Amino acid sequence: MKKTVWVCTLAAGLALGPMTASGWAAQQHAPVAAAAPRAAYPVGEVVSDAPLNVRQRATVSSGTVKVLRPGQRVLLNCQKRGGWVDGNPVWYRLQGSAGWVSARYVHNHQPVRSC
Repeated sequence: MKKTVWVCTLAAGLALGPMTASGWAAQQHAPVAAAAPRAAYPVGEVVSDAPLNVRQRATVSSGTVKVLRPGQRVLLNCQKRGGWVDGNPVWYRLQGSAGWVSARYVHNHQPVRSC
């Protein structure tokens, strides 16, 4: 009889798991907070009708390093004030590129930190 009780106790213990506050049984009923994945960098979308020049510095008189097409999505590293473009002095530094685009022609979908 002792062997039967011991086997039943062992089986129940394996099925339930540890019953301590940090054990599997306690964790099984803890609420799980679903964290939404967050992009490492904010996304911006080119809203110009024509191709948009990416500049070496935050000014229209700076050299062009590449060109973005209308509707293209880009990652924005940070923002700062630069040369005014149609009443807007804000420029975005692109992530992964040594270049700047005017905020006048790029819509940010999330807040962008300052440089």
